[in-house]
Amino acid sequence: MKGRSASAVLHATQLFNCLKMSFSTVARLASRSSQENVLASNRMDSSRMERAKQRTVLGVLTENEQHSRSFGQGVPFSKRGSISDNSHTTLLGCPSSSSVDIYVDEPCEVVIPASGELVAAEPQVVDEEAAAMQHKDFRLFLDLSSGSCMDTSMQSLPDDESLTSQYMCLAEYADDIHKHLRESEIKCRPKPGYMRKQPDITNCMRVILVDWLVEVGQEYKLCGETIHLAVNYMDRFLSCMSVLRGKLQLVGTAAILLAAKYEEIYPPEVDDFVYITDDTYTKKQLLRMEHLLLKVLAFDMTVPTTHQFLRHFLTVQAVCFKTESLALYVAELSMLEVDPFLQYIPSMVAAAAFCLANYTLNRSLWPEALYTFTGYTLAEIAPCLKDLHKMYLSASSRPQQAIREKYKGSKFGNVSLLSPPEALPFY
Repeated sequence: MKGRSASAVLHATQLFNCLKMSFSTVARLASRSSQENVLASNRMDSSRMERAKQRTVLGVLTENEQHSRSFGQGVPFSKRGSISDNSHTTLLGCPSSSSVDIYVDEPCEVVIPASGELVAAEPQVVDEEAAAMQHKDFRLFLDLSSGSCMDTSMQSLPDDESLTSQYMCLAEYADDIHKHLRESEIKCRPKPGYMRKQPDITNCMRVILVDWLVEVGQEYKLCGETIHLAVNYMDRFLSCMSVLRGKLQLVGTAAILLAAKYEEIYPPEVDDFVYITDDTYTKKQLLRMEHLLLKVLAFDMTVPTTHQFLRHFLTVQAVCFKTESLALYVAELSMLEVDPFLQYIPSMVAAAAFCLANYTLNRSLWPEALYTFTGYTLAEIAPCLKDLHKMYLSASSRPQQAIREKYKGSKFGNVSLLSPPEALPFY
């Protein structure tokens, strides 16, 4: 018995030393992993500082001499948008990082059998998931993207790749979503005749402002929905408040600031928006106007726009890339004029934009699928379609060319260079 007891004590001592060495190994691995994580964190912070030093605000802006416009007694839009071709904007991004391996040591279980001897046994495998978790030297890979998250977010999403279509195309929800949007567009629409009640600003001033907002969106690579939201916020604000011409640009800047915060993943900074006004307004003035805008709009920022309805229609009725881009182009042209387009609800303008683009390229108008989905007949769309066609015909001769320049690029298939149809079939 004594010999057996001494043997058991010896086995226990050896097992204790083995466990002690195992715990020491775990501690060393944990310490090494912690040091690697700290070093990686330091490298990330250093990379952020380097990128921050490289970042410029807006790039070099040139005076738009050929399109010089004045607000009369107000402050003119200087540095308002014609971006020099050789100007570049360095964007602040997240640093690159390689994958990090985390090693999880497998625990060891001590079993005392009936014989009384101490032996090491493997833990029992309950199911396949537990077996995978207990695999020797199991590795968890934290795949950190080597690309800059800021670069992709500032560029947002291309207009031909809309995330909204991913949920709108769900058959079981599409009708409910569309019904909700149709109800919301009535509640959150600007007053059609608000410009007649403005004592110091005119429709021409608003056109210039919208044109400038489109240029700002291009410079910061904001998505199309952001510009539509900004114009909606601005028009709803002007429907309720009288604004002096010297403060009109401040209202527009606050509107696009709010829209960018709502829609973009990484919106431009407040200082960037101060800069693009050529420091006409201070940061404090811009923030105060943003606060006033929110109060007047009762914080109703989630509003359906023409762009959103058009994206919805394009998921119901698929068309070619050029038809889609042309529809987006003519829908954006409708933002320039208060009269007549504010008398139409956004879903109607979107339907007219779809018809006009479809007829221009395919000699077809309103498909049966969209009639079934929206309930709009071609006769109901016709008045808005005629007004939009007139706007399309005059686009090349207008002094405000920001939207046309935007859709000249290959990203949109150069659709603004297409010749509009001389007449529609129901004229």
